Amino acid sequence: MLPLGLGSLTRAVCNRARRGLYAGRLVRFGNQISEDGGNKSRRNWKPNAHNKRLYSALLDKMVRLRVTTAALRDIDKAGGIDAYILNTPDKKLQSDVAMDLRARMLSAMARQTAPPRGLQTLLPRAAAAAAEAATPAP
Repeated sequence: MLPLGLGSLTRAVCNRARRGLYAGRLVRFGNQISEDGGNKSRRNWKPNAHNKRLYSALLDKMVRLRVTTAALRDIDKAGGIDAYILNTPDKKLQSDVAMDLRARMLSAMARQTAPPRGLQTLLPRAAAAAAEAATPAP
């Protein structure tokens, strides 16, 4: 179940993209133009999506996701799946799977005393959010 208000962020995206990390890539439509006569026929271009297993250091296990090649590049740039999921704004993720994975990662961070080695520099905002969630309210 998504927290209040986050469901509206994912409703604008097609159902298939809500089940994986598509990094904003959607089905695009256009014309196939023949070489000889220039005849046009309608066609579509689907995102280059693959089923992948990515390692999450916070969850300490492999996570199965449907990701596009664009999302894989973004994950590499962010420094891993943990940093990508935790530091990417909700509006850009646009995925129910990513929101669920983020909630699991934040709860794992709240249970741990310190994030795994190497993630301290990559997770500044997420670590602060987990610390706030772990401290009891007065």
